[in-house]
Amino acid sequence: MTTRLKGPIKDNTVLRDLVDRSADEYREELANSGWWHSIDLGGGRITPGVRKLDDLQSRYANFKLPEDLSGKRVLDIGCWDGFFSFEAERHGAEVVAVDCWRPEKFFEAHQALNSRVEFHELSVYEISREKFGVFDFVFFLGVLYHLQHPLLSLQRVCEVTRDTAIIASYVIDKIIETDSPVMEFYPFDELGGQYDNWWGPNTECMVKMTNTAGFAQTDVIYREPIYTTIKAHRRFTDLPENASPTIYLDDVNNACSFKHLFPRRGRLAALAIWAKKLPSLASRQNVKVTIGDYGVRPAYVSKVDPTGAAQINVPVPPGLELGLHKVKVYCEGQTSNDVEIDIVDAGEW
Repeated sequence: MTTRLKGPIKDNTVLRDLVDRSADEYREELANSGWWHSIDLGGGRITPGVRKLDDLQSRYANFKLPEDLSGKRVLDIGCWDGFFSFEAERHGAEVVAVDCWRPEKFFEAHQALNSRVEFHELSVYEISREKFGVFDFVFFLGVLYHLQHPLLSLQRVCEVTRDTAIIASYVIDKIIETDSPVMEFYPFDELGGQYDNWWGPNTECMVKMTNTAGFAQTDVIYREPIYTTIKAHRRFTDLPENASPTIYLDDVNNACSFKHLFPRRGRLAALAIWAKKLPSLASRQNVKVTIGDYGVRPAYVSKVDPTGAAQINVPVPPGLELGLHKVKVYCEGQTSNDVEIDIVDAGEW
């Protein structure tokens, strides 16, 4: 579905002023307490965080993760004091926490809780499967708008996500009112008086960027006037089961070289799928592709000719393992046959 403007873009100065005042109040409270997160350390000790314990627990509950995370790996990017890291650990997960600095209060809470959460000081751009492996769940909360390269960061998040990422960001839905995906750029300190606030997306932009980064499906799970939380899945949840193939895949080759060589990352990591018997209205909006265990959305779907033939281009899903994988296409409740491809390391190209 094509997004359209509701009408003229409206600049809401009143709400911008409210954002600035709230930021000033948060900074003052943080300076007084030293804690951003309220964390229950046990024995009646709760840290005096800017973000209150009831609110943080409610946010975690909205993620709707399994109650028992035993055997699961969780990555918390931008952990700060560590509430979400420690909460996932409390539910049984093996947790890795990452931030671009060493938050002193994180280590205070870590010691008080006798936690086994593993901490690394590095940038989201430094995260890869080679360094950390793969995680069942990834938290990416309140980080996106702080980054100069938000789409690249989402690709890094996608690469290490096996199942689901929870992504939360400041949004401009009530400041610039439009159905189109838009994002404001702040070259100085226009957002809340902070030099490290670079972008203000709207929710539609968050969703579209997340899908473009490689996630198959995205659900909005929590929305406030200036903050949105989404749940990004590596797999489609609405594909037809046990359907007999009616779409026919004639061939799959490299979308750049047209050879049958498929690197898993880099500028040549894209497939051209040659399909027949597609529904006549097949498009980027309703065609879904699976490659191995992961779902992916097309970057291009050509016009379907009278015989139902079309070209479908898709990126190789971030983090796809090396080796043989089956490619399959879905559209309007119909499914295709499988075509097997061999994903290789870029150095083998």
